[in-house]
Amino acid sequence: MIRFKFFIGDVNWQDYGGSFISKRLNNGEFDYWLVIKVANWLKLVGEREAPAKYCVSLLSVSIDEAGEENLRQSLAACGVDSTDVIEEVKIDSLLSYGVYARLWEGNGNNIQKLMKEARNQAQLAGMLYGFYMDRQLNPIGNTGWDFQKGNIGFQFV
Repeated sequence: MIRFKFFIGDVNWQDYGGSFISKRLNNGEFDYWLVIKVANWLKLVGEREAPAKYCVSLLSVSIDEAGEENLRQSLAACGVDSTDVIEEVKIDSLLSYGVYARLWEGNGNNIQKLMKEARNQAQLAGMLYGFYMDRQLNPIGNTGWDFQKGNIGFQFV
């Protein structure tokens, strides 16, 4: 069973958002972490624009797959000038920089239900990681593998 601990955010995460992180996982080729990210739509966009009260996402982030250049750039964007920092800082910077794969996302008004579903999806993703990562995540065909490496979009040849 994959367990999560509080990672980043406000102590009052239900009102102001927060993230929860799993222990280090491995798919046989590289290490990765699963992150449950909670956002309060009402605080982000206001009551008029919010599709629901909460948005909960299950994300996969890998320091190995991101590569040295993405890691260096993500840390620099967060104001850190060295790659010699603890894993949690690297993971947070990659998440902030957008180098992660979104495995699942749900919107709703009941945070307990959304968190339970995110944990259920995490259990499935732990067993079926490759299937989750193989899914197309945008209209131009990028998969979770691409997003986790920071290869988002298309390249001109």
